[in-house]
Amino acid sequence: MEMKVLLVDSDRQLCAELVVMLHMFQCFRVVENVQTAEEAIAYVQSNEVDVVFANHQPADPRVTSGGEHLAAVLGQSCPHIQVVIYSNTSEWAYNAYRCQCAGYLLVPFDPLALQSLVNRLRYVFDLQQAKREVSNRSIMIKTRSGYQLTRLSNILFIERSNRKNRIVTTDGQEIALLGYTMNQLEDMLDGCGFYRCYQSFIVNLSQVAAVRADNDAKIYTIRFKDYEGEILLSREKYAELVALLKGRYAGINI
Repeated sequence: MEMKVLLVDSDRQLCAELVVMLHMFQCFRVVENVQTAEEAIAYVQSNEVDVVFANHQPADPRVTSGGEHLAAVLGQSCPHIQVVIYSNTSEWAYNAYRCQCAGYLLVPFDPLALQSLVNRLRYVFDLQQAKREVSNRSIMIKTRSGYQLTRLSNILFIERSNRKNRIVTTDGQEIALLGYTMNQLEDMLDGCGFYRCYQSFIVNLSQVAAVRADNDAKIYTIRFKDYEGEILLSREKYAELVALLKGRYAGINI
């Protein structure tokens, strides 16, 4: 899949050179060329963009702010967009990285430096695409009333009780399943961000809000955002789950 590129520069010659070099990698599609940081901010608000290549000073400073300002704004409003700043001096490189730019290029463009940068851009882009695919993925599941298509991101957890399995969703609904073992469900959800936290529970890791440990009572539980109650966590899997969540997610109370 191609990365949609926005160029931010009023220097037509530099833009033409960059377009030619990007075309060589066959993974970019330049969708627009604007001349100011303000035009770039307005463009990404209504158009899909994956990567922005911006001159450190895209035009006369009397009519536009600099590339670092653009990177800072996009870092807050569109964190999925990777921003690359370029200039004819390394003087501003630190400021670019401080603004969390994906890279900094020197002019004239060095093909080897660009190749290394493209590899990183492509790697991050592929990770983003994989994350989007998982979040939009659905599963066709057999229920007591027939087959139902359920989006995986809407599942809080799956529970087995009294020889029956049920799915609890983010909106509080319960889906009664038919004809599955917990092992079969675990295999079906393998690689989709789910975890068998207890013999009778499979949880959606992206929905976990807190992991609690009562060492005196030797009880371990998992809580979810906007869901009253909690589910059991195996003591043997507590450390593994905590390590998994710390490695994959932020903002979880552990």
